[in-house]
Amino acid sequence: MTNLLEYFALAHTQLTRLNADLSEIVSQDNHFNAKVELKLTPLEMKHDGELPQYQVSARLLCRGQRDSEASDEPLFTLEFVLQAVYRQFRGEPVDFETFTRHHASLTRQLYPLIQHQLQPVLKQFGLDQVKLPHDLVSSGGQEQSTRQVH
Repeated sequence: MTNLLEYFALAHTQLTRLNADLSEIVSQDNHFNAKVELKLTPLEMKHDGELPQYQVSARLLCRGQRDSEASDEPLFTLEFVLQAVYRQFRGEPVDFETFTRHHASLTRQLYPLIQHQLQPVLKQFGLDQVKLPHDLVSSGGQEQSTRQVH
């Protein structure tokens, strides 16, 4: 897999959606499981110049469930959508098809950025005990999926 971070720089980010629902007050001693899903969607952009730029829509969904409950109703749901623009800075121009095939390599940069922005939101909702990992672990030589659950 080609690491796009060797050819593209993060030029701009913009938060386009933040939606959080908390079904009840959660005390610090409550125990629950939180599942995190990150999905990246590449989008083609018009560009001026020789080297291209592309947009990536990053959608993170975090759902919390009590350890003791078998209910399908989540304790909390948090959706965070960030738009990121990547501008190529070196090498031969990378076409959109190649960018799309290898865009999962951008997860190593986008996920920590999203995690850093979400921690204060979790704190405001009284969900201090939710600790998102600082990095998504690669699956040892296999091609990464664009959808990972932790």
